[in-house]
Amino acid sequence: MEISEAARRRADVVVVGSGLAGLLAALTARESGAAVTLVAQGEIGKSANSWLASGGLAAVTGVDPEDSPELHLADIRRTARGLVFDDIARTFVAEAGPAIRRLEALGVAFHRTDGDLALFPAPGHSRARSIRCEGGGAVGLMTTLLDRAGEAGIALLGQTTAIEVLKDAGGAAAGLLCHGPDGWLEIEAGAVLLACGGMGRIFPVTSNHALADGSGYYLALKAGAVLTDLEFVQFTPTSLAWPPEVRGTSTGGGLMAQPGVKLLNARGERFMHRYDPERMEASTRDVLSRAIFREVSEGRGTPHHAVWVDMSETDRAAVAQVSGRFLRAIAAVGIDPFTERVEVAPDVHFAMGGVAADVDGRTAVPGLFAAGEITAGLHGATRLNSNGLTEAAVFGIRAGRAAAGHAARSGHRPPAAPAAARLVQSLIAPDPRKLNGQPRADLIGIRATGGGTGTTDPAPLKAEIRALLVEGAGIERTGAAVERALARHAALEPRIEAALAASGPVEGFSLDAMYVLSRLILEASGTRTESRGAHFRTDCPEQDSGWDRHIAFVAGPVPAPGGPRP
Repeated sequence: MEISEAARRRADVVVVGSGLAGLLAALTARESGAAVTLVAQGEIGKSANSWLASGGLAAVTGVDPEDSPELHLADIRRTARGLVFDDIARTFVAEAGPAIRRLEALGVAFHRTDGDLALFPAPGHSRARSIRCEGGGAVGLMTTLLDRAGEAGIALLGQTTAIEVLKDAGGAAAGLLCHGPDGWLEIEAGAVLLACGGMGRIFPVTSNHALADGSGYYLALKAGAVLTDLEFVQFTPTSLAWPPEVRGTSTGGGLMAQPGVKLLNARGERFMHRYDPERMEASTRDVLSRAIFREVSEGRGTPHHAVWVDMSETDRAAVAQVSGRFLRAIAAVGIDPFTERVEVAPDVHFAMGGVAADVDGRTAVPGLFAAGEITAGLHGATRLNSNGLTEAAVFGIRAGRAAAGHAARSGHRPPAAPAAARLVQSLIAPDPRKLNGQPRADLIGIRATGGGTGTTDPAPLKAEIRALLVEGAGIERTGAAVERALARHAALEPRIEAALAASGPVEGFSLDAMYVLSRLILEASGTRTESRGAHFRTDCPEQDSGWDRHIAFVAGPVPAPGGPRP
């Protein structure tokens, strides 16, 4: 595909993704004087995971005089199990409170009591510090930011898929190649900011949006950014398992911290005392997910491979603030969860791993920035409840400001031709932002940008990829299961190649992203021979201090036959 075939636009900063991180990055860049274009795969705002969030943001805001950023940092470090990037975490806890106040200034309504922000408990936090969006969900937050983006004059391009980060002759990001309703589109820009995190849809059951297919991670990898910690996939423990109309809807993690909430197995037994007798249902998501998985796998699950949540002794008003979206969904199918038990089970919710970036979102590629779930470093091996939206806010603001500054300094540079095929390699390093780890191993090739004929449906192959991830990268894993999944994954390659040749550009890009990203998740899951946080190996059940390191992936040029390795 020649660039000459594409329509052209120009911006100072182009943002990919319309969730909380993307919208705040775009608004901040615009306020910094940049002309901003924002692109999203689906409908602006509504095609982001932020739209589906339960609306909790953890932050120290000064409301609780006994809380402090240091206590928040200690909670993060404990849950991250030694893999947090300390500069990222310190910046996060220091700026979480100001980010909440910034959202208030933009018009976002939070639940208040006695004239100030109301604070709710959240699993894993030592203090009640979860601030909840008014209405019990993040829709109000998102619609407010969408209004502000429109008022600020940000160009919003929905139904537009970013397929390649364009680079100048020196290798710096210089724009995007996209495919939208009118075909190919090239957006020349001084800086590119990726805020399109979420990969839940590469697994069979997820609370993620239908477009959270991991393509943003692939976009970054193709551009030369480093991906790390991909083995740490968070399963939210309490998504609705039945009835089918609401399957995959999360109850909201904050529900488990509400007084009176109980998890029961099919025998009616409250079982969390076997797994975390101190915190019980208020345990972290990794512990809860494994507990439910174990109850079901040992024959104590409900007919729909789930457990019961009993809310009969909880306060309706408090639950409405932390789990409003869940209550609306379950009411729509005629169930009152305060009088009837509800079946819940784990599903894929969040990716702790992603793009390695600094506190301002700078990646290994000059001019390429990242913010939100697509980045790694804050959560380590497990994300604390309510830290995800706050992460998007804090680092969306910082990355937007940094991207605008970079664009002002660098100006526009003509993009070179899209990169040729590359080879993904792996390494193990103390800090994946510094490629100084153990020697790399070649893993998988990346194809050049292009588009097929659009005559085939990639859905069957995607289903097979999802099944492989369940086998090798599920809640509990073994080295043998990972090896089997990797062998089956490699055997798919001829069919993947044929499907890409006969898929349209958007469908093909999504399939290619799923194929490559799933391979890297499986590789990381097999390489980390220990259990830590969300990564649990039944054949290596203990945490190993020798694994206080990160597994990273980077794409380099394919060497000429007989030539030196990169």
